[in-house]
Amino acid sequence: MHATALALFAAGALAQFDPLHHLGGNSPYFLGPNVFGISPDAPEGCTVDQAGFTSRHGSRYPDPSAYYSWTNLSAKTHAQSFTTNASEFAFLQSWQPVLRNPAAELSALSPGGWKELYEMGVFYRWLYPSFYTENTPFNLWANRYQETVFRVVDSARLFARGYLGPPAEVEGSVYVLNNTDPRSIANSLAPSDLCANYNDDSGGINATTWANIYVPPIVDRINGLFHSLQFNSNDVTQFPVLCGFETQITGRRSPWCDTFTPNEILQYEYSQDIRYWYGTGLGTQLEKNLMLPFLTALVQRFIDGPTATYNNTNSTGPPFHPNPLIATFTNDGQISQLSAAIGVFDAQPQLPATYIPANRTYKSSNFVPMRGTIGFERLNCGYKGLFMRIKLDDQVYPVPACQQGPGRSCPLQEYAAMVAGKSAKAGDYEVECGIANASVVPVGKDYTTFLTDLNLPWEYVVKP
Repeated sequence: MHATALALFAAGALAQFDPLHHLGGNSPYFLGPNVFGISPDAPEGCTVDQAGFTSRHGSRYPDPSAYYSWTNLSAKTHAQSFTTNASEFAFLQSWQPVLRNPAAELSALSPGGWKELYEMGVFYRWLYPSFYTENTPFNLWANRYQETVFRVVDSARLFARGYLGPPAEVEGSVYVLNNTDPRSIANSLAPSDLCANYNDDSGGINATTWANIYVPPIVDRINGLFHSLQFNSNDVTQFPVLCGFETQITGRRSPWCDTFTPNEILQYEYSQDIRYWYGTGLGTQLEKNLMLPFLTALVQRFIDGPTATYNNTNSTGPPFHPNPLIATFTNDGQISQLSAAIGVFDAQPQLPATYIPANRTYKSSNFVPMRGTIGFERLNCGYKGLFMRIKLDDQVYPVPACQQGPGRSCPLQEYAAMVAGKSAKAGDYEVECGIANASVVPVGKDYTTFLTDLNLPWEYVVKP
């Protein structure tokens, strides 16, 4: 184990350590740490006149495969009598998975998720008080994800209720994008689902290499605490998952959170970093580019400005007057892909698979947890001009190659040029995805328009 990971806990640090802030994609939402010491408030002389965010759905119940591993773990612990003198495992004799009605709960938002998204809506209403005028329409967008799983759409609906208050059911409209409709190609919140060459291997050989280093010592330590009960690697790597999920499902800190030491939690967190970096992030060749069409369209909205209007295709209705807040909801894979495109991690070296590097900026816990959010703010700084600022879980992250603006922001036009350069380097979207010759996919539509067009045939509207 590299020394930097083991030297993190000086005197007093243990008292401040919260494992729930270090579980990667399995963490409930928390306000990210202010890594760069930049105030989240608008810099002096600037105002935020337009903003947007892409958020992961809120905390949820487990998917069926994860729940199956929980029930197997429970069956294992109750199959035979065992003893332990370890107080942190005293709960295990009577432990059962916390779901009460799995048939209705699996894959859906949990009570913790409902709370996160409702409060998120209120937070953004208070954060940008001038953006919304009462009794006016507010549109937001959500990835359909799966035909029978509604946690992303429900997250958008709950946000709208918190943001709009009682008028939400009348004034709010969630535009649900069918990411499997061939006509959408790069015009959805999950374009990877139409990309034949897309392959999220969860970190592949790098994840396996790191797991083979950090997991066996934890298994050996924990098994040494028991008589007549032995866990395997699959069992033990579920312990941090249960810590995160049980806490946000029940509203009480799970006893599983005390079964890993702080350093073991940090090793698990790094496994999550490797999973996202090499599965859907900057450690990939194709996957890191798949949200560039969306990012290009989003940046164009900021260039157009907060008062722009748009005409819907094939419609004789009135033009679209969007709110200054651009709200979009999707899944963790797309949050990871978008994080690779926005530029804030471009100076991060590739993550090693054999040790935890010191002072890395990339920590998945800080932007891919449940309700993890990548935010964008257009700073209007008067005579100084317009600038782009990026926030991960509500904290400012500068773009290393472009941070000369107020509060280490990037001039808006320079940011747009950076995104355009990334898109050009990525190559032809259809060819890279392996769909250029597919007759069912309209070639040449490798761009995003849903942020300015409310009349696309692969979207439908639900009310909050």
